[in-house]
Amino acid sequence: MKLQTFNWNKIDSFGTEHFRLVREDELLRGSGKVAYEEGNVLFHANYALELDAKWRTRKLKVEASGAGELEILSNGEGNWFQPHGAELEGLYGAIDVDLSVTPFTNSLPINRHEWEPGQKRNFEMVYVDVQHLSLFKVSQTYTFLEQKGGMRIFAYHCRDFESFIYVDTAGFVIEYPDLFIRKSDIPAGEFDRIR
Repeated sequence: MKLQTFNWNKIDSFGTEHFRLVREDELLRGSGKVAYEEGNVLFHANYALELDAKWRTRKLKVEASGAGELEILSNGEGNWFQPHGAELEGLYGAIDVDLSVTPFTNSLPINRHEWEPGQKRNFEMVYVDVQHLSLFKVSQTYTFLEQKGGMRIFAYHCRDFESFIYVDTAGFVIEYPDLFIRKSDIPAGEFDRIR
């Protein structure tokens, strides 16, 4: 068993996430505890993801304050199901999930592929609005721009939103500008900027 932990802070508001990833044979289990303030109200959520060895989502469970619980399953081939077996046909074709409250899910499409500079890939994603526990399928584009030392830079596009995403060599987010920054990577004296 191999354990990795990360802490991300929100940049656009006060908030934090503690994340754990456990690797066991052919299975990866990721779990996050998220808390942030929005409109002077503290929101918190817990999520757990099960991934196969190819970084394909097989199970997602989310608990969000004020919204309840959500659980979905996948066969890793683009079919999604409710826990009792009913198929979620509107999600067909998506392999990855994208949770609104964490940068971890950006690692899923990045780590499922080898990338060359300038390479662009389109993905169908199950987007989960964690605050309201709603989900729907969206198209997203990742373009690998370059590597600088131990950091890789991707251009990200989804609907009307565009950003850069900075990840380490293992594909985990270092910074998602204006949204998230990994706590261990915050330069000295910069903490006030993200509070």
